[in-house]
Amino acid sequence: MKKILVMALFFLAGYGLAQSQGREKLREEIKKQQIEFVSSKLALSADEESKFTPLYSKYLDEFEELRIKQKTEKLEKVDLTFMSDAECEKLMQEMIQYREAEIALIKKYNEEFKKILPVKKVAMIYKAEHEFKKQVIKKFKSKRSK
Repeated sequence: MKKILVMALFFLAGYGLAQSQGREKLREEIKKQQIEFVSSKLALSADEESKFTPLYSKYLDEFEELRIKQKTEKLEKVDLTFMSDAECEKLMQEMIQYREAEIALIKKYNEEFKKILPVKKVAMIYKAEHEFKKQVIKKFKSKRSK
């Protein structure tokens, strides 16, 4: 009986690890596609692309780090019904801090992007990101409806 239990635990641990690695692989693939999509929309020169790609990759990594940190404190997972006013206030402050961190990150990289790209192309980054997100959501919805 113990052998079966131990084997089951090893199986479940391996399965969880495989799923985690699968999600990581998917994230990396989406990141790669996003970099390619944004780069193509910007019509970068070879010089611009060689400087932009690693910087944009770093930007996406930092954004992902920030998102993962915030993920544990998602509002939709919180039951506000039984929270005290003090707990609600703390939750709101955490949400505001997250948004401020997002804005700070965008400002930081906006300045970095302007060092290597014309302002119009920097503005196009955010438009291209929005288009990419819409495209990913559309693909996801079409796969779900099948």
